[in-house]
Amino acid sequence: MSTQDATRAQLYEDRRKDERLPTSLTVEIRRQRRDREAYDGEVLDLSRGGLGLRLDRRAELQVRWACQASSSKELDVLVQLPGEAGSVPVEARCRVVWSRDAGDDRSCMGLEVIEFLGTGQETLEAFLAANLK
Repeated sequence: MSTQDATRAQLYEDRRKDERLPTSLTVEIRRQRRDREAYDGEVLDLSRGGLGLRLDRRAELQVRWACQASSSKELDVLVQLPGEAGSVPVEARCRVVWSRDAGDDRSCMGLEVIEFLGTGQETLEAFLAANLK
């Protein structure tokens, strides 16, 4: 990771306004909801305003390419939250804020939520309220 990327990532972390919840949840990333091609990853932490991901390096490169190829530079994510009746999906439109090599042929990415889709915001806020103490 370059010094400039490290500085950018640190500045972003310093600007966070919402408390992050450490997790190990599944995420599915698509350029748009209707796209067939999806990339899977792991959510390392999440908040009302964004999420930190870990992806294998190949998936990270494909996600960055898909984002750059999109005129809106946005991605749709689907996070499976644990719930009483099984997995509860939260869908949101996001943008990539930073990415960096995490070693072991893996990468980490920070995504900022632009808008929630469906009941995603209410579902996420209820999950965070129950789990952030």
